[in-house]
Amino acid sequence: MFGRLLLLFILVPMADLVLLLMIAGWTHWTTTILLVILSGFLGAWLAKRQSNALGVKIKDQMVQNMVPSNLLTDGAMILFAAALLITPGLITDAVGLTLLIPITRQWYKTQAMRILKSHFSVQVQNMNPGMNPGPADDGIVDGKVVYSSDEKKF
Repeated sequence: MFGRLLLLFILVPMADLVLLLMIAGWTHWTTTILLVILSGFLGAWLAKRQSNALGVKIKDQMVQNMVPSNLLTDGAMILFAAALLITPGLITDAVGLTLLIPITRQWYKTQAMRILKSHFSVQVQNMNPGMNPGPADDGIVDGKVVYSSDEKKF
């Protein structure tokens, strides 16, 4: 896993740099800088708009005593998109912008869940088999994480 992350942290910035240099070669360096600035402003505007709308939805669900877990996942993805957008580069900006669009964000969530489900499984075990939880049950379930492969780190 460390090797994959190392490659990711080396290859993505390198690809962004190569793309910026190519665009600067085709146009002019000022055009490239303006393009990065424009994508940053567009991303900041979209992130602000999405986070405000999401905040209203989360508040509404919490008022109704509902757990907004799906919306909190969206919030984490919007935060990640904002981090990508402050990173200079057009590839990271493109991924960040797609994370801000609800339809593509749903696709990313589906893919992330597919990957997580392939690496982890959850097994719930009754730790007190002779006792039936009564009305005083506090809702806590004992459990453990079972790795589906020999690799112990994700």
